[in-house]
Amino acid sequence: MSSRLALSRGFSTVLTWLSPRRRLVWLLGVAVLVVATATVLRAARQAPVSQPIAFNHLIHTRDLELGCEFCHKYVRSGAHSGLPDAENCSLCHRVQLGTSEEAAKLTKMINDGEPLQFNKLFRLADHVFYTHRRHVGIAKLECQNCHGAIADTEQPPTRPLVQITMNLCLDCHRKRELTVDCNACHR
Repeated sequence: MSSRLALSRGFSTVLTWLSPRRRLVWLLGVAVLVVATATVLRAARQAPVSQPIAFNHLIHTRDLELGCEFCHKYVRSGAHSGLPDAENCSLCHRVQLGTSEEAAKLTKMINDGEPLQFNKLFRLADHVFYTHRRHVGIAKLECQNCHGAIADTEQPPTRPLVQITMNLCLDCHRKRELTVDCNACHR
């Protein structure tokens, strides 16, 4: 008898010894374990995101007291917040500010007319409908609700600081007594 067949017979034997209620609990436990494992593996598989400049959010948010909308133009009005580009950065960085290699690199890129394209760190599934306009512009949610302490980072994170999951969204909606109708957020 193969080991696979013996194992499957072993499970079915164990399940027949259990009462129907214990069988259900056991199967639910296995289901929870499978879902949790899949979630952890999916998060671990997300490729790290690199940025063209080692952007220091903390200097901009704490020291200069710039709001998110200074660099993320559409954070209150668009579906996506928008990422800064060379034109946006050139408002302050045509002349080198600071002595770091990154400051020199940014100033050179801007003055040489090189494209500056930051890469999106947070991604939602294609079937999820979300707009910053509705959440930040209308509901006045703080950025850290979904993005964690990104404003306090001195280096660009390579992965999201908060895993955006359906439960995160549902918990927020329930807390604020908002709709949890599937069609409100899913296409």
